[in-house]
Amino acid sequence: MGLLFCLCVCACTPPEDEVHPKRRSARADNLQRYMNKAQHHRALAQARAKPLVERPLLPGDVLQAFLPQTPDLRISEQIALQKKALDTLVKEAYARRAADQTSELVTQFREDAVSAALSAQNPQELAARLSEVSASYSKKIAEFTQSQQQRSWSIPDSQQSRISRQALMDASETLLAAVAQDYGERCAKKTKPVLQKAADDYWLVLSSVTTPQELEQELARVAQQADLAFSAVAAEYGDPVLALSDSQAASLRARLIEAHQQVETQFEKLYGKEAVLQTRDIFEHYKNAADKWLHQPARLSQLQEKLFQAGENYRKEMTELQAQLNQSIERRAAEVRGIPLAAAGK
Repeated sequence: MGLLFCLCVCACTPPEDEVHPKRRSARADNLQRYMNKAQHHRALAQARAKPLVERPLLPGDVLQAFLPQTPDLRISEQIALQKKALDTLVKEAYARRAADQTSELVTQFREDAVSAALSAQNPQELAARLSEVSASYSKKIAEFTQSQQQRSWSIPDSQQSRISRQALMDASETLLAAVAQDYGERCAKKTKPVLQKAADDYWLVLSSVTTPQELEQELARVAQQADLAFSAVAAEYGDPVLALSDSQAASLRARLIEAHQQVETQFEKLYGKEAVLQTRDIFEHYKNAADKWLHQPARLSQLQEKLFQAGENYRKEMTELQAQLNQSIERRAAEVRGIPLAAAGK
């Protein structure tokens, strides 16, 4: 009977969590807080295990935006100058021939006038013959002048074409020296065949055109092809000299500071404000090195290398600082848990 009573009592007694619901809630809340805290510390530990600075703050291609964006038309400009010089050469030669022809007409007129005067028998005959000779040569000179006015352009002869081509090739040497100065020796070496082809094409045009319009069109085509070929060479092999203005250097400095401030935000979340102060000396070295090179004209490759090296030094020092901070946190945690420091460091 006693056993039956106990069984009935146990069956009728509600569970403890129903009798004391607040006590169950407190345990569950404590457990949840513990789990949340553990997850938070685990997330912090995982974040601290990753480098906060994985690369220089300024990307490697940042300087590309400060290169001249306008196309380099030095070859087509040289062709235009040579074409202008050729026009002058042709006109001068044409003017000399015209002057010689005019001189021949005047000389012949004088000779015919003297002959008429010597053969005249009386003044009346002299006047008639001189009038006839004068009318004849006035007509010849008028016809010659009209023909000269109508011929406003003359095709370059083979000698003039060769002279002009040689002048263009001579100018190419000056162009190559300028390319070497602006883009580097390697780019100048690769540009030489482009200039040789432009000179050859220029000569072919001069030897084949028959009208001024055709000459303009064909030389424009040659010039455009040469510019495009040079642009391709410069893009692949060019190492231009870059000289940043004060405003351009200032804009890069601002980008650098902004990027480091983002790193500081992450450091503060993971290590606290004191850690942020330790990053600033490291950043100052980086910023000062970048400022030094950004204010000195230099080849693009040299500036890129110097900025990369300064950024790489910054990355290494920040990684070392992060490792030291992690070790400090581990030591403090070990002390709290009562683990000997020597064991914590292993």
